[in-house]
Amino acid sequence: MKVRRAFATFAVLVFGISTAIRAQQQQTDLSKPKVPLVSVVGCATQISDGTWMLTKATEGVESKVLFMSAKEIEEAKTKPLGNNQYKLLGTVDFLTKEDLLNDPRRAEFTRPEVANASGQLQKGHKLLVKGLLITVPNEKRLNLVSVQQLADTCR
Repeated sequence: MKVRRAFATFAVLVFGISTAIRAQQQQTDLSKPKVPLVSVVGCATQISDGTWMLTKATEGVESKVLFMSAKEIEEAKTKPLGNNQYKLLGTVDFLTKEDLLNDPRRAEFTRPEVANASGQLQKGHKLLVKGLLITVPNEKRLNLVSVQQLADTCR
């Protein structure tokens, strides 16, 4: 009798735990990231406090890959500008080598002979960027993962 009661208690316990785990898995959809990677076309602008913005920007289009294909770059060149604006984060790697070394935080641990910056982020240029879209009240931000110049002007 005691063995049956112990077995029944054990079975109820296992069933309860497995049910709770399944319920939690159903509530958490891990297939879609909470911070999506998006592609955006817009104009590089630096405001007076030094913050970089992407202005006249398109809506972000979700992307599954970090890199930009030649086809994606060519299509972006003809894409019309939009009405959105994004604050750009993680910009220093996309400035010039000199700009990177002028950043006090980066200058601490980056030697000039190994400094690596793409130079793709320049004021007034039309860009295709990929970044993690962070949405906060009254502002959209892009944490940059790649930047590609599309034109020397922004039209």
